[in-house]
Amino acid sequence: MNANTPVQPNGKVHAELGPSSSDIWLTCLQAPREWKKYPPKRAGFAAHEGTLAHTLCEAALKLRGIPWSVGRTFEVEGDKVPITQEMLNAVQLYVNVTNMISDISLWRAVEKIVSFGWLWGDNPPAEDLFGTVDFTAAEPTVLHVLDLKYGSGKVVKVEGNTQTLCYGVGAYGLLLKEKPDLAKTIEHVSFGIIQPRAGGAPVRQWVIPVGEMLYWAYSVLKPSVDKILSAQELPLVPGSHCYFCQASRECPAYRKHKLRDANFPDLTTTEEMFAATLNQLDMI
Repeated sequence: MNANTPVQPNGKVHAELGPSSSDIWLTCLQAPREWKKYPPKRAGFAAHEGTLAHTLCEAALKLRGIPWSVGRTFEVEGDKVPITQEMLNAVQLYVNVTNMISDISLWRAVEKIVSFGWLWGDNPPAEDLFGTVDFTAAEPTVLHVLDLKYGSGKVVKVEGNTQTLCYGVGAYGLLLKEKPDLAKTIEHVSFGIIQPRAGGAPVRQWVIPVGEMLYWAYSVLKPSVDKILSAQELPLVPGSHCYFCQASRECPAYRKHKLRDANFPDLTTTEEMFAATLNQLDMI
């Protein structure tokens, strides 16, 4: 990878109904329609650091080594992003984990576009039901799905993570296509998040039966997409997921949600709620 060559975000196009934004659109089915009203948010420097870290990880697996040095810079969407020792440590951790899984696997894919459109058979309802999985591999009974998170501000939970679940469904569909006999022997799916800069365990794992993942795919993922793509009216559902939504600034439901949270603390008992209500009335 040449330092003078601009690094693009994974080199891939992002899908509107892709895994990376699934926490938003699976919670608020109206969100994708709202996104069309506003220009996309510009990625900041932290996102560009993450893009470079992902690119280095992909290149390290292909090169079978880490040839870069601290201080070297790459251009990411106009930003000059330097390679730090922290970044190289993250790349080394990623390489170690993926190599360990590769050694026991019969199939693997790196930075591969996977689609969950196969849930609809030969007639997927849209073309953008895809995402780029960082790493996936299959040993005789386990499908592995790994996602690198370079962010340091918030620990990303692996349990119930809709992004990795979408990747898992897509990876399983790819395995069915490329290695159908191996796919038939899969009993469990191991989801892993590698996040070395957020504190706590740098590698977190969640293992579930493959049937549980497929049940979620057919009972939650597929019907949610069907509703989003239908003509029926859908409610706006505010919450913590709104922070990353590009329509949140103009969303009336989110404004009400923020106002409510500003006026009322997190209360757990009826007495606390009653007392807070009286305090609010005194302030009017």
